[in-house]
Amino acid sequence: MINETILSGSEIVVKCLQEQGVDHVFSYPGGVVIPLFDAFYIMEHDITQIEPCHEQNGIHAAEGYARASGKVGVGITTSGPGATNAITGIANAHMDSYPLVVFTGQVTQQLLGKDSFQEVDITSITMPITKHNFIVKDVEMLAPTIREAFRIAQTGRPGPVVIDVPKDIFLAKTTYRVSEPYPLDSYRMNPQRDAITRAAEYINMAKRPVIYAGGGVLKSGAAELLVQFAEKAGIPVANSLMGLGGIPRTNNLSLGLVGMHGSQECNLAVINCDTLIAIGSRFSDRVTGNINSFMRDKKIIQIDVDPTEFEKNIEANVHICADVSDALNMLIKIVRPNSHDDWYQQIAEWALPERDENEYCPQNIIKHINKAFDDAYVVTEVGQHQMWVGQHWKFKFPGQYITSGGLGTMGFGLGAAIGAQCAKPDNDVILVAGDGSFRMNFQELTTVSRYHLPIKIFLFDNGTLGMVRQWQKLFNGRRYAQTDLNEGAVDYLKLADAFGFKSYNVENLEDLDQTLDAIKDLREPVLVHCVISNEEGVYPMVPAGKPIDEIYYE
Repeated sequence: MINETILSGSEIVVKCLQEQGVDHVFSYPGGVVIPLFDAFYIMEHDITQIEPCHEQNGIHAAEGYARASGKVGVGITTSGPGATNAITGIANAHMDSYPLVVFTGQVTQQLLGKDSFQEVDITSITMPITKHNFIVKDVEMLAPTIREAFRIAQTGRPGPVVIDVPKDIFLAKTTYRVSEPYPLDSYRMNPQRDAITRAAEYINMAKRPVIYAGGGVLKSGAAELLVQFAEKAGIPVANSLMGLGGIPRTNNLSLGLVGMHGSQECNLAVINCDTLIAIGSRFSDRVTGNINSFMRDKKIIQIDVDPTEFEKNIEANVHICADVSDALNMLIKIVRPNSHDDWYQQIAEWALPERDENEYCPQNIIKHINKAFDDAYVVTEVGQHQMWVGQHWKFKFPGQYITSGGLGTMGFGLGAAIGAQCAKPDNDVILVAGDGSFRMNFQELTTVSRYHLPIKIFLFDNGTLGMVRQWQKLFNGRRYAQTDLNEGAVDYLKLADAFGFKSYNVENLEDLDQTLDAIKDLREPVLVHCVISNEEGVYPMVPAGKPIDEIYYE
């Protein structure tokens, strides 16, 4: 095997991606990245290029791929507007802490800083929304920079890294030397034993404990450990939106979603517990509501790989700065086997009855889809439908739920579904979308059709921006300013036909069940148009800034 050869910068990028085990890149061409696309064209490699219709959706696809595969998602854009189009996708991955490496082309170095055609200072623009970023000004540094970018993206708290590459670096030649990826385990921080011991003491003394598990559990690969820990210590588990799937929803200790749209029993358990163990979660305002009411008189243990999360939103009694899996492995060994029967009974008494199972409503639509596709990866756009899925889908495994949490990006879902389907070609991928979000990205139906991706799209059509309308209904005297989408309404069945999709219209549960039976074994794109009322709301709901036990209902 030849370990050294003279290659262009473009060829080095391809070689380094191969080193890192990359098998998909989501890339859109443009003037300054022509040399890179040419290298992909002429070189032998096993990397599949997926071309979106818009760079933002390409970055969402890279993130969806990362979430479903557990690998680093890779995106490529050209300079100027190509790079700026990617910003929302990068910010989304940053807020939800998923590993991306995004290559942006740049004008040649002699044109930098001269307002050249399609020049933009993307490293300055993306500095607040990346874990790190680079501009490469020496071809000798290209390979080391790429390797470092992949290390940074994956170690500690994951996140996006941007590498800005001027066109002359793509064209320049230098010696390429084969290298293995960095051993990531060597960058892990060991849990502090005294903190683990103090945490175990609080847990062993607790009478009303609750685990608050977030997305860090999934990123650490610690879902099985979470279940072991919860079951040994007998502790109910509440999930943030990003933590859903960390414990099977059918587990008796699973309380489901907590926070603004959490169930009554989950919210009351979290706010009334005497010991809260926060694992890989950041105490978002959507979870805590009013901070003082949230804390009350409880002991708080916080486990997180990122030390900047400590004391940021909540004061904790014990901080454990470590990878979640390492901390749980140690805690499992020293917490006592326990059960809290009186506490379980109290939580059960707080639960409210669900809607009539024969009623045609969003909650039951979700349940019927869940029954037909219980092992599917479930991707959502952002809005009411996203919360209905979070509340009512019985998630079984980590990574099953792919949604935009921290940034709340309308238009995230279709791109993310494309990435998830590329990562899991043999699995069902379901996209649940609202009509408002769908209007932001349905050009990517072209991408779904072009690459023959068998994504099943369930479009919840209420002719309005449902979540905004719900807030206007509750807090703005029913003044529905610019939320009605019915004027110039889209015929979504004709739209699906234009892209070669099978499509179905659903207006009752009988229609839905017949449709689900017809599509469950199809390996082709499908759009199911579910007509729902614009008066349907997401309840329970906690108004922003209120205590999470101050719950609004319809």
